[in-house]
Amino acid sequence: MKHILMALLLLIGMGATISFAEVQATGEGADRDQALQSAMRGAVEQGLGAYIKTSTIVIDATVTDDKILSHSKGYITSYKVIEESKKEDYYSITISATVDDKLLQDDVDALTILRKSVGNPRILVVYSKQGEGAEPLRNKDFIDEIYNGIVESLTDKQFRVVDKSSAEKFAQQVSTTHGIDVDLNQTATFGLRFNAEYTLLYSVNGEIKEGAVGKAVKLRIKTQLIDNTRSQVVTNKVIEQSNSGQLLETILEKAAREGGRKIINPMIEVIEKSWMDMQMNGSLYTIIVNGIDNGEEIAKFTGILEKLPLVTNAREVESGGGKTTFEATYKGKRDQLDRDILRAAKELEWTLKKVRAEGARSTWKRL
Repeated sequence: MKHILMALLLLIGMGATISFAEVQATGEGADRDQALQSAMRGAVEQGLGAYIKTSTIVIDATVTDDKILSHSKGYITSYKVIEESKKEDYYSITISATVDDKLLQDDVDALTILRKSVGNPRILVVYSKQGEGAEPLRNKDFIDEIYNGIVESLTDKQFRVVDKSSAEKFAQQVSTTHGIDVDLNQTATFGLRFNAEYTLLYSVNGEIKEGAVGKAVKLRIKTQLIDNTRSQVVTNKVIEQSNSGQLLETILEKAAREGGRKIINPMIEVIEKSWMDMQMNGSLYTIIVNGIDNGEEIAKFTGILEKLPLVTNAREVESGGGKTTFEATYKGKRDQLDRDILRAAKELEWTLKKVRAEGARSTWKRL
């Protein structure tokens, strides 16, 4: 295995804007195609060199070689052959190429070791069903107090939360379901629509008792955490919260707020671990492409996917009947993966159109 080479380049041009249109490069190879690929690699190397000279970057040179330069064709928007010749045992081609510098910069940034903190994930908090038991437990103000307790604990830990109005829209959609076993794909898709990596569903039931000198309430709050990217349940938690006093309104408000905060505490570590794992290793996505089931085409598409900078693994899982299903472990968000799917298709001179997306699954049609 090659030793990992580390290159540290100091900041030379703070705030400089990289702009390069056409670059010239010459490549050589055993045949014309190899020479052309070598020339494209040379053009991208020039673009890469122009970028890193204006940035503070530590790059794993082996990964850069595998993920950037071996994927050179994907960064070239157009090219023309200026000169070509055939020698006795090799070809030589010189091209003038236009390199997509924005795409190149985005991918280099994704592979750098000195990168900005990924921060904490964004969470959609949703009430998932009507409360059971006494009428006060179905009161909106009571439900909102649980919500407030949950959100307070999340924001105290620097988690970002989707605004309440958006959460209430979704709550209306799931309020008629039984329990909190709502459709995962529907939940994940809605969460992703608001750029939320996770959806936290909560429900409550309990009882109210009249005592000789006051009232007592016992709540049972249940939560389900869904990873929207993977359309998977990460964890379930249930807690009980009791309170007593003279005024029912007061004890309900306090129990709801304290219960909301209490249910989050054991989930924080789970969320953080899941989020870090996603950042380090990527998430599993399913990609269905209608219009291809040829073995050679499948192999080429899989190979290109696997070389994309944010992909850690790609494979074919099923094919036949004019369509193929792929799985890819990807370190970016779904919209970034969509962009890269189109990049892979472009390298094969395919035209793809996305026809459906739910959670971590997307369906495409080859035109």
